[in-house]
Amino acid sequence: MSSAKATATATAPISPEAIAPTILVIEDYSDTRELLATLLQKRGYRVIEAEDGVEGLLKAGWMYPNLIIMDLSLPEMDGVEAARRIHSQPKLSQIPIFVISAYLTEAVKADVRAVGCTEVFAKPFDAEMLLESVARTLAMAADRNSRSR
Repeated sequence: MSSAKATATATAPISPEAIAPTILVIEDYSDTRELLATLLQKRGYRVIEAEDGVEGLLKAGWMYPNLIIMDLSLPEMDGVEAARRIHSQPKLSQIPIFVISAYLTEAVKADVRAVGCTEVFAKPFDAEMLLESVARTLAMAADRNSRSR
């Protein structure tokens, strides 16, 4: 292979489709956070982790993930408030947010829907159902983005 070809190959742009979607997992319980990260990474997603609502809000603003999965019962800032603040920022307002919680009542479900959360899962959650929802939601977002170009 000539050096010109090697240089051209090395500097060729990477298409957006070749980059794995990034998912921010906001969960204070380390076992659950690590389980979610492992499940998502095995499916090829890049994962960013945060331990509380404030850290999650900051990382969302820095990293612009494609999707967020968060617990509701978080230290520093609960999941409803974190979701409200994330979606109040124009650059973050279209990011799908999935909520997982052990304390889901109809009132809580209404609260998370009111702040724009896409999906709500009860703990313990069905991992396969969660992963299918992640894939479906990211595919729909990618389709919307390709049509808006």
